[in-house]
Amino acid sequence: MRILKWLFGVLILLVILGAGYQFVGMVLDRAHYPPPGQMVDVGGHRLHLYCVGKGSPTVVLEAAAPGWSLYWSLVQPKVAKVTRVCAYDRAGLGWSERGPLPRTGQRMARELHQLLKRADISGPYILVGHSLGGFVARLYRQEHPTDVVGMVLVDAGHESEMRQAEFRTFVNTGKSMLPAIRAMTILGIPRLFASFDSLPPFLSQQEEKVPEKVRPMLRAGWLRTSYPRTLSDEGDALVETLEQVRRIGPLGDLPLVVLTATGPVWWPDIPGAVNPTKFRRMWLDLQTDLTKLSTNSRQVLADESSHFIPFDQPALVIKAIRQTITLTRQAIPPPPRR
Repeated sequence: MRILKWLFGVLILLVILGAGYQFVGMVLDRAHYPPPGQMVDVGGHRLHLYCVGKGSPTVVLEAAAPGWSLYWSLVQPKVAKVTRVCAYDRAGLGWSERGPLPRTGQRMARELHQLLKRADISGPYILVGHSLGGFVARLYRQEHPTDVVGMVLVDAGHESEMRQAEFRTFVNTGKSMLPAIRAMTILGIPRLFASFDSLPPFLSQQEEKVPEKVRPMLRAGWLRTSYPRTLSDEGDALVETLEQVRRIGPLGDLPLVVLTATGPVWWPDIPGAVNPTKFRRMWLDLQTDLTKLSTNSRQVLADESSHFIPFDQPALVIKAIRQTITLTRQAIPPPPRR
């Protein structure tokens, strides 16, 4: 009994030390890496918005499920040379505060609308949606069709993806790991490993692509206690998000570019239960189907990219956005002379 009590006491002490280490680490991260943009109240919680450049239309960047504004750090500065471009952090990610549940695509799209409205970022907009961000972009356009003049879908999700066995296996395997990751994050275990530069390949491969000054901010975002919790919340709402997207209509003749990852590895550390060949065939079929959303669409294959095209081949994303800007500027009549 004495040994058991001693072991229990040691365990409790380690938990307290780990949680304290995580708390102090997050406090220091907030002090060392303040938000580069502005914090905007969207109704009970604040979202981080970072805009650079000047001109119209305004490009709005919507990140993938595991990402936030920093995931556009190789794209945003280049686009800012030709127009205003805004990246932001969905609730619970990056510098943004957590938001109400469920975290469906429709809720995210409405929060984005509030964010742009309260920050006085007027349209017209070109929406750029990566992965899950593609759903948010499409739902936003459904509710505000006259504000959106173009769209770029970057290896975006498809509303039928969860009907595919390979995709269900991929998603469910990842979701099953999140509770353990969340518990470890609360105890500061990932932060401890990161202090020794020991990151999972999934994260280290992303980190090595961004500028050196961005890397510590990227780590700070990954190590937030809310990070795995938010990913879990967004994953839990995915089926409802897909239903919301399924109910909306096509995009008419809206200028649309579908960027599709066709590199050798689609996802770093893809679960072993997923058959890569079947997954690739399924994903290409879904991506090609996305081009049918608009009568004015084209598909671009990123043959050197994983799912994270903004990291692997940012030049392709930049080119697609710039070409869409040119098309929309030709279609938008100039303001009347005074």
